[in-house]
Amino acid sequence: MARMAETQSLFGDPDPPPPPPAEPAALYADLVFDRPLEVPYTYSVPASLAGDVAVGKRIIAPLGAKPDRGWCVAVRTEAPDRPCKPIIRVLDPEPLVDGHLLDLTRWMSRYYLCGWGQVLQAVVPAGVRRKAEGPPPRASWLVPTPTDDLPAEPPKLTPRQSEVLEHLRMSPAGMETSALLAAMGCSSSVVDGIVTRGFARKVVRPEAAESPSSPMARAHPLTPEQSEVLSRLEPSLTGDDFAPFLLLGVTGSGKTEVYMSAIEKVVARGRQALVLVPEISLTPQTEARFAERFTSVAVLHSHLSESERQNRWRKVAAGRAQVVIGARSAVFAPAPNLGLIVVDEEHEPSFKQESTPRYHGRDVAVMRASLLRIPAILGSATPSLESWFNAARGVYTRLDLTRRVEDRPLPRVEVLDMRHPPARVPPGRALSDPLVHALKHALRAGGQAILFLNRRGYSPFVVCPGCGETATCRFCDLSLTFHRERNILMCHHCGFHQPPSDECPACRKTTVRYQGLGTEKVHEELQRHLPGAVIRRMDSDTMGKPGSHAQTLEAFRNRLVQVLLGTQMVAKGLDFPGVTLVGVIQADAALHMPDFRASERTFQLLTQVAGRCGRGESPGRVIVQTLNPEHDAVALAARHDFLAFSRGEMEQREMLGYPPFQRMIRIIIRARDEKAADDYASRFAGACRLAHESAEPKRPIKLLGPAVAPVARLNDYHRRHLLILSPDSRHLHSVARAALASCRPDGGAEIAVDVDPGNML
Repeated sequence: MARMAETQSLFGDPDPPPPPPAEPAALYADLVFDRPLEVPYTYSVPASLAGDVAVGKRIIAPLGAKPDRGWCVAVRTEAPDRPCKPIIRVLDPEPLVDGHLLDLTRWMSRYYLCGWGQVLQAVVPAGVRRKAEGPPPRASWLVPTPTDDLPAEPPKLTPRQSEVLEHLRMSPAGMETSALLAAMGCSSSVVDGIVTRGFARKVVRPEAAESPSSPMARAHPLTPEQSEVLSRLEPSLTGDDFAPFLLLGVTGSGKTEVYMSAIEKVVARGRQALVLVPEISLTPQTEARFAERFTSVAVLHSHLSESERQNRWRKVAAGRAQVVIGARSAVFAPAPNLGLIVVDEEHEPSFKQESTPRYHGRDVAVMRASLLRIPAILGSATPSLESWFNAARGVYTRLDLTRRVEDRPLPRVEVLDMRHPPARVPPGRALSDPLVHALKHALRAGGQAILFLNRRGYSPFVVCPGCGETATCRFCDLSLTFHRERNILMCHHCGFHQPPSDECPACRKTTVRYQGLGTEKVHEELQRHLPGAVIRRMDSDTMGKPGSHAQTLEAFRNRLVQVLLGTQMVAKGLDFPGVTLVGVIQADAALHMPDFRASERTFQLLTQVAGRCGRGESPGRVIVQTLNPEHDAVALAARHDFLAFSRGEMEQREMLGYPPFQRMIRIIIRARDEKAADDYASRFAGACRLAHESAEPKRPIKLLGPAVAPVARLNDYHRRHLLILSPDSRHLHSVARAALASCRPDGGAEIAVDVDPGNML
C-alpha cells in the first residue's frame, strides 16, 4: 500500500478512465415503395449508413420476403412503437427529388388514390434512376472546323449536310450533338457525314459545359389584344403569389408570343419557366421558336435516349435552363427556381396519363404552381369544359385573344354532306370530288395542304359479307386493322397481328372485304389524284424513328412537301404560313363513341385542324367531309363558335350530372375469368354504397354500374366498370378510399382507379 501511495504521490492523482463513447442517436427512415400502399413503412438506420440517408434518395430495404427499392420520404429520431427492420443500402449519392416534388407527389398519391412510391417512380425517368450512382455524364459535342483549316477543294456535301453545317457554324465553339440533331430535325448519319468529310470534329465535354449564348431574337411587336393580356399578367409575373389564368385565343391569335413575352419577364428576375405541350410532334417547332428568344432551352420528352434525358434532367436540376419544354411528364422537371408554368393546348386528352399514376398533366401543373405560389397560364382556342367552368366561377382569370395576328381572317369552312351528291363518294374512296378539286387548285397556286383522318392503317375493318364475320383480335374485343405496307392484320391496342386471308374463317367463302378508311389507304388515293405531288404521311406507323417528327415537319416548313396527311399529330399547334387548304376526311368518326366527351372532342379536333391554315398572306380554306353536318359539334366548329358550343354542351352536362358539374371516379375491374370480374365488381359496388351510407355528414353521391365496359375484353382480361359521381370531391374520395380499404380484390381480379377519367372506353 505504501509503494502505491508513493507512486501516486510521484505522478499525482491518476486521471479518471475515459467515458465510454456515446451511442449515436437512433435514426429512422420512412420509405414508400412502387406498390399501391397507403402509408410509408418505417425502418431503422444502421450507424454505418446514418450519414448517407436523406429525404429524396432511394434505399434498399426488406419488404416482405425479399429486399426492394424504396424512396425515403422522412428521416427522424423518434423511435416508433414497434421494432423496425434495418435498411440495407442507400442507392443514391444525392437526392433525386427535392422537398417541393415530395409535396407534389404526396398530393398526387392522395388525390389520384395510388401509392406515393408509385408516383415517385413515375416522376424520375428510368435513365436518371439507373445512372444516378454513376459519374456525371459526358456529352458529345461537335466543333466546326475553321474555314482556313479546310483544304482548297473541300469534299462535297449534300444539301442537307450543308444546312446542318451552316447552323453549326453559328456556334463557333461548338454545339452538343443531341441539341444540333433536335434543332435541325436530322438523323445522326447527316452529322457523321459532316465529320467524316472533315468539316467538324467530335469532342467529349462534361455535360455541365454550355454553348456560348447567341444573340436573342427580337420579340415581334404585340397586337393591342396581346398587349392588354400581357398587362393583366404582369402583376402576377413580377409578384410572388399563385395566380391561374385561362387564355382563350382563337387559332393564329399569337398565344405563343404571349407565352414568350411573359417568360421574358420571369427570366429577367432570374427565374425559370416550364412549358408543356401535348404532342411530341410539337416539341421541335416549339423548341426552335423558344431557342430564338432564350439562351438556354431544355427539352424533355419520351423519345429522347436515356443518356440525353439524363443529361437534360441534370441540366434542369442544376438551374441552367431558362425554359424547360416538354410533353406530359415534363410537369415533374426538377427546375429549382420556377417562376411560371404554361400549359399550351390545355384541352388535349394526351395530358391525361392512362396508367398508374393516372394523373392529368394540366391539373398537376396547376397544383405545382399553387404549391410554389407562382402563376400558371392555360392556353387554348377550345378550352376543356373543366377549365371553362373554373373560369366561369372565378377560380381562373380569363384572358381573351379574339383576333388573329395582323387581322388575318379565320379560314372559310365548307361542310360537305357526304350523304348526297356531289360530295358522296363510291365505296372504297375517301376523297370527294370537291376536295380533290380544291387540293389541285391549292397546289397549282403554290400553296400547301393538310389532310386529317384520325385512323391509321389501310382498312380498319375486315368483314365477310356472306356471314357477317368480322376479323377481331384474339385477346381484345376490337377489330383488326389491315396494314397493307406490312401485309398484316393488327390490333392497335395489344399489338396482336396475323396474316390477312381472302377466305372467311367462319363460312370458308372467299368473299372477305376490306372496309373503312385509314391514312395508308388515303395516301394511296392521293397519289392517284395528285401525280407528281410530294405527299408525306404522319402517323404512329411512319413516325417511329427518333427525329422523324422534326424531319417531316421541317421538310413541310421548307416547302419540300406539298401535302401532309396525318392523324391527331397534324391537328394541333402547328404553324405553317404556306398552308392554304385543310381537309377533314371523316369529321364525325368519333361523334358516336360511348363517351360523354365525344361531342367536345369532335368540336376541339375540327376547330384545331381548321386553324392550321390561313396563317400566312393567302387566305385559308377548310373542307369538312361529314355524314352529320347538322350536329352542333360540326356546325359550330365550322363557324369557329366556341362560346355557342360551350353553352349548349354545359347545359346538357348539368342536366345529366356529368363533369364539370360533378366530380367523377371511374373504377375498372378486370379478370381472366369473367365470373371473377362480375363477382368482384358487384362486391366493390356494395362497398361503395356502404361507405356512402355510413359517412357523416351526408353528401349526395351517384353510383352507376357495375356494367360491362364499352370494350369488354382487353389483353384477354374481361372488364367491368362503375362510375362514382358527386359534387363534393372530398366525399367522393372518402367513399372510394373506404371501399378500396374494405374490399380488396381476390379470385384473380384486378382493380384500377381513375380519378377524373379522360377515357370512358
